[in-house]
Amino acid sequence: MNKLFFGILAVLVAASIYTYLSEPEQQTAYPLIYWKSDPNPQRYEQIELFDKWLAKTHPELQTTPGVPAFGVKLDTASNQSTLIQAVSGVGGDLLDFSVVPVFYAMGIIRDLTPYAKEGHFGLDTTYPGIAGLLSSYDGKQAGYPCNVAVSNFWINRKTFEKYGVKLPKEEITLEEFEQLGKEFVRKANANNPDKKIFLCPAASGFGPMFNLINARSQGMDVFNETLTKSTVNDPRYIAPMKLLYKWTYTDKILPTAADVASQNIETGGYGGATFTHFIQGTYGIIVTGRYALIRFRELPKEQQMPLYCVQYPQSGKFRNMVGTARITSMYAATKDPNRTKYFFEFLASKDYNDHIIHGVDGLPPNPKFAINNPEFLKPSNYPNEGNVHANELKWAMNLALPAPQTPYYSSTGRDWYIYALDKYLNDRATAEEAVKEAEDRINLAIRQTIQENPKLARQYAEDTAIQKKIDQYKADGRKIPANWIRNPYYLKYYQSKGMLAEPERKP
Repeated sequence: MNKLFFGILAVLVAASIYTYLSEPEQQTAYPLIYWKSDPNPQRYEQIELFDKWLAKTHPELQTTPGVPAFGVKLDTASNQSTLIQAVSGVGGDLLDFSVVPVFYAMGIIRDLTPYAKEGHFGLDTTYPGIAGLLSSYDGKQAGYPCNVAVSNFWINRKTFEKYGVKLPKEEITLEEFEQLGKEFVRKANANNPDKKIFLCPAASGFGPMFNLINARSQGMDVFNETLTKSTVNDPRYIAPMKLLYKWTYTDKILPTAADVASQNIETGGYGGATFTHFIQGTYGIIVTGRYALIRFRELPKEQQMPLYCVQYPQSGKFRNMVGTARITSMYAATKDPNRTKYFFEFLASKDYNDHIIHGVDGLPPNPKFAINNPEFLKPSNYPNEGNVHANELKWAMNLALPAPQTPYYSSTGRDWYIYALDKYLNDRATAEEAVKEAEDRINLAIRQTIQENPKLARQYAEDTAIQKKIDQYKADGRKIPANWIRNPYYLKYYQSKGMLAEPERKP
């Protein structure tokens, strides 16, 4: 028995020694910080660029000539697996998330505010409209973008010219968009009896953002001012849904699900079938951002399309867009914050931003390197790209707002807004019924969240008390203290309407 015991012990010791020696730190002979991100090949290029940037910018960190001060190791993971590992206490040092405020509220990621000023990567170094994506609900910075995007409507000018359709204005109303669509499909399909050509992809793809933008243009958001309740069940949200249905089944300017299923087209490559339809002219318009150029620049020169972009068509006067970002945060349980902080400085640097500009993987995180930069605005090797660079930058600086997020509802599960639209488009409910169900499900999830989290429950009680005061102020026609509002949309909307008062002082 003793021989067996010592034999097993010897195997375990040997395995432990092997594991230790197999650790990257032992193989590289210098420390590593771990970056949990997607397996995009550009991540490896970015790590190599970081190594060069660190040696050039912070030579004082290097203690041994010829040996890096430290390095970054990519640990590929999905958002879901990263979240599971982080909650379990085994996250990396750097975590890529898109819902920073939610995960900060869960205690998974760290406050970057103490490091940001010294490292020049504060919120003032990126786009004003996405600050809400990078901050906790009490205003602490908890992330920095790796890239930014503002989805908009891209037009293949060659397709429009082929059918004699005039390009729309950059700001277009719903009525103008509908008229454009009817003209386009009529002319494009006049001599194509065996092939259906549509203005845009199916409504299920861009519809949820279309509904949100149009509702916001009319003065409402899908969450209230304190993010404590879903308020999506509103005629201003339902009206654009009904318009999408009309455009699909009555006007036939958008394909039905059956139309999409019947289309025999190659689906491979970045962007899938939608980009292929756009390249071939089956769709005149797609909804995308600057990142689409990763695919389009791979085309032979004779196939590259002359491009033109416009805003989402909107019904109201408050013009807005939705800004998104791939965001990196510092894991709350990192053992090495003093090294990890340099990665955020790198993301705000010229070296990294030039990399994003030339690689066209969205907008650079620090806009100062794009503003008035001809290499960004009008790249000389790609004159066909028209206004797509300048417009997306302009809209990111002036019109972009974060997609709705609240700490009281996890957005990593089912998207009930998409569910509601799909249910309505497939005739399984009226628009009113589908939206009411979505609102009920989200508000139920909010109640369940606060029941399971005492810390959030306390914050929720404070916020609901503030919401009652906001509702009363609105009813009385009084200006609302700016620090009562947690929803970035309402903060900007009320400011534009002159409805904000100075922040209320705490006793």
